[in-house]
Amino acid sequence: MTPKLSPDTPSFATHYLRMIPFNEDSVLSTGTGFLYEYKNVYYLITNGHNITRMNPEQTLRITNSAAFPVKIRTKFRASVDEKVDVMTLLPPIDIKLYKDEEFQKPIWLVHPNSGYLVDVVAIPLFDSKELSKDVHLYPINKFKFDTQFGPRVADDVFILGYPFNITGGLELPVWKKGSIATEPNVPIDDLPKIFIDTATRSGMSGSPVIMRRTGIHGFDGRKIKGDDIIGTIENFIGIYSGRIGAENEFKAQLGVVWKKEVIDEILEAQQVGDIKFQLK
Repeated sequence: MTPKLSPDTPSFATHYLRMIPFNEDSVLSTGTGFLYEYKNVYYLITNGHNITRMNPEQTLRITNSAAFPVKIRTKFRASVDEKVDVMTLLPPIDIKLYKDEEFQKPIWLVHPNSGYLVDVVAIPLFDSKELSKDVHLYPINKFKFDTQFGPRVADDVFILGYPFNITGGLELPVWKKGSIATEPNVPIDDLPKIFIDTATRSGMSGSPVIMRRTGIHGFDGRKIKGDDIIGTIENFIGIYSGRIGAENEFKAQLGVVWKKEVIDEILEAQQVGDIKFQLK
């Protein structure tokens, strides 16, 4: 049975990513990514450590292997019989991470001020004019979020990814719940990140993080102003990149979320990443 799904479902903003090394079809690791549209170009957003295999803070390898991905394999979704609400999963495609065959010229973009310390990269895909009308990419910045309401400490959040390679139908993500653990407006380590209280697992690196809050929004405590919202609001707040204490179930299990603003900073600067990680 072909699933019928609303085209504006936020779940559609994620992609199950398989990291493929040179001259092999084996999968080094898996992760999560989502799409973002900027100046009519589609970009894949994910964590830098997914493609460098390096811990950005310690500049150490995540594993003992020196291998690194040269391409990412993922799948997109398309309409069936020109019906936009009836979707199918297309065959996998490979996204090259380098311009050259020697893997010396990366195509991904990094943060202009902090480089890989901001564990977010943007990988250019193609111009929106090249997209077939039957293929639907669902860039997250085109969803109708309640952007007038920013995140607050203790807000509920959902991390949309693929824990232990588990996916929903059509490779839709698993929604893992958490809560904002630090003040969103106060930087941590002088970097644009916040902590969330969460029990996420491997495979979720690069997931978009969605905030949800239920109640009366915009109310100042004295009177209804006319632009208040009663009910549940939803907003995209950032990119998940792993846990503190992930190796020990008895540690704090605080997740790191990079603020969504870093995406526009990366795309505005168009600063290409380097390959120093290959020499470690």
